[in-house]
Amino acid sequence: MTLAVSFGSCTSDTLYGSVCKRGCPNRNPSSFSQELFMSRTPRAQRAPQSGAHAEGEAAPAPASGSRTRHQSDIRSLLRAPRQDTRSTDANPSAAESRLAPDAAARRIVEALVEAGADTFFGIPGGPAAPLFEAVRTTAGAHLVESRHESAAAFAAATFHRSSGRTPCLLVTAGPGITNAVTGIVSAHLEGIPMLVISGDVAWASHGARLAQDSGPEGVAVEQMLAACCRASVRVAKPASAATQALAALRAAGDPQGPGPALLVVPIDRAAAPAPAPCLEAPAPHFRAPAPRTAVETAARWLSEAERPLLVLGGACRPHAAIIRQLVDALGVPFVTTPRAKGVVSEVHPRSLRNGGMAASIWARRYTREPIDVALVLGTDLDDTSMGPTPYLGPGGRLIHVDLNANVFRRNLPTALPVVADLGEFSESLYRECVAQGLFNDNARRLMADARATAAFDTPDYADDTSIPVAPHRAIADLERAAPTDARFITDIGEHMLHALHYLTAHTPDTFTIQLNLGSMGSGIAGAIGLALADRERLVVCICGDGGMQMFGMEALVAIRERLPIVFAVFNDARYNMVHHGMKQIFGGGAEWDTPPIDFCTWAESFGLPAARVDAPGEIDSALLARLAPEGGPMLLDIRIDREQRIRGGGRVEALQHMSMLDGSEETERCPDRRLSWVSASCSPNGCAPTTTGPRSSWRSSGWSATARCSTSRRPRTRPDASRPGSWHRRRSIRSSARWSAGSRTPRPPRSRWRWRRAAARCSTPIWTPSTSTT
Repeated sequence: MTLAVSFGSCTSDTLYGSVCKRGCPNRNPSSFSQELFMSRTPRAQRAPQSGAHAEGEAAPAPASGSRTRHQSDIRSLLRAPRQDTRSTDANPSAAESRLAPDAAARRIVEALVEAGADTFFGIPGGPAAPLFEAVRTTAGAHLVESRHESAAAFAAATFHRSSGRTPCLLVTAGPGITNAVTGIVSAHLEGIPMLVISGDVAWASHGARLAQDSGPEGVAVEQMLAACCRASVRVAKPASAATQALAALRAAGDPQGPGPALLVVPIDRAAAPAPAPCLEAPAPHFRAPAPRTAVETAARWLSEAERPLLVLGGACRPHAAIIRQLVDALGVPFVTTPRAKGVVSEVHPRSLRNGGMAASIWARRYTREPIDVALVLGTDLDDTSMGPTPYLGPGGRLIHVDLNANVFRRNLPTALPVVADLGEFSESLYRECVAQGLFNDNARRLMADARATAAFDTPDYADDTSIPVAPHRAIADLERAAPTDARFITDIGEHMLHALHYLTAHTPDTFTIQLNLGSMGSGIAGAIGLALADRERLVVCICGDGGMQMFGMEALVAIRERLPIVFAVFNDARYNMVHHGMKQIFGGGAEWDTPPIDFCTWAESFGLPAARVDAPGEIDSALLARLAPEGGPMLLDIRIDREQRIRGGGRVEALQHMSMLDGSEETERCPDRRLSWVSASCSPNGCAPTTTGPRSSWRSSGWSATARCSTSRRPRTRPDASRPGSWHRRRSIRSSARWSAGSRTPRPPRSRWRWRRAAARCSTPIWTPSTSTT
């Protein structure tokens, strides 16, 4: 415990330089506790401990008790040639380490590095001390010391997304693992392989009550993370520690369902001697080819459709090349969900840009008319993926392809569910279309109609000269100022909607978002992982002042690692998405604001180059070059107009469609999206009525049937005891609709069990509505 607490007060002098020296005057950098966790950067490469001074001149010692502001060592770090911080056999501190050469902790780290998992994200602590010492002294291992455990997980996730390598999240017991839960859950929902290594106290061998106990009688970390980990392994014997680590690593990278895997290593097991592992396991291989009949049916439906649509989800990113070929072969217009932005270039002639949350005007115009055939690849069709763009019209046929069969028929009726690998299915469908010469001739006309107007909420957004700076103008300025190969990542907030709507993504790695959990700070920490995977390309992190207050100290990691990141802070002095959402739902409420924060002064306190942006056009390539001429991180404090919004494309609209509250605004297609509708869904057995819409909507609005929502404009009233005859009028409205198959309209069941009993009498099963499980 003493070891863990001592390191909470002051960190490596490589990062903080004279700041730590002044704050801790009695600190001995050569002490064992300091050497255990200090940076591996050679002392000759470290920055001076005082303010700026002439090159080659000795740094003056700070006066005792001086309150003079000193420059941080960031600029000296940038001037010095960057050194690889990975451990090498020549590292003298490795030979002097007190951790035994045959300790189980060393065996674990050596085995992981040999397997390719050589990058560790985390924060050191007492119960995990042997593991951190093993990382420090193992050749090829690299530790990225974050400022918060959840931030470490967010950074690890984007590191994998950019590099393809499985990262390790290394945390200590107690608050270390509990702090990391949010990031681990996010990786689970994003399907990111990640090995979570948690230290623990020696509760089993001592049988005593110990603080930070993460075992069965303490935090019970295995049970706490059971729902989001592919495997949970607790090291019981030092001899099997390395092989258990490799087993957990394989579970995390399972091609059928990648995600986090947990390895718990108590401190007594980690420090105990263990033999070298003798294990050579083949790389996991998995193939899930698409059924031939499904491929042929999908190709025929798409080629014959009057208004087809291709929906690309985030799981398509690894298969972007073949999907681009498929788009060209089919000739079908396509949209990308927020997580798939850029999978195929948004300047492609058949691109409708993004659908779902913050959807483009093109996507909204195209889906205004009912879609008769939709092919959905790699998305669970949650509310953020659909939003104001309904991907299926009444009577339409949905082809849904995913490895996880649980996503089928959850939010939309599915005529053809296909369990297959996205790459295998896309390649098979591409070959079928080429071999049969299948091509949809309606594409040219449909695209011309959809793209007759600008794709954006504000058509001339790039030339907006209003002050304060409009968020869309800030997006345009950032895009013009950044190099053509720059990568953009957005945090969660109102700025996210503007980035989704206005930013143009040209390649699959141009844009990144961690939206499935939607955690603030995920984009700020995620920028670290992106830049670590490729240090040569600039990363532009679009974030808000609220997220920067939560996770802004991760900028210290960018400074230490000298990462090329632009932290573009959209400073509106409040939780803007919360403010507008609560106002839209309830008609008023708190401002959810804070006093404006001067992020330039904040950044200056630890040497991060920064500039304040008050007018449009101030962000350009010259400004970026002036802030960081040698590369490295920088910050832009952009004072934006907080009243600017994306109309009708946010989270609030999705919640209203889910009937959290009655929607107050009509959509373009249907005057009351709260009500479900019944349509005919064609299947091999014929046509059968299919109910769509969220279950909560079905409960609140009752059974309803309309041939087409877009043509039914009669108001739907709820039964009201104070209004005689209201239930009768409602029944008459429902009874006016007819099944598409032409059969007589059945009597609307008045209870749920009667509806299911009526469904059981049909020859084809009727899909039961359910809520999103995002």
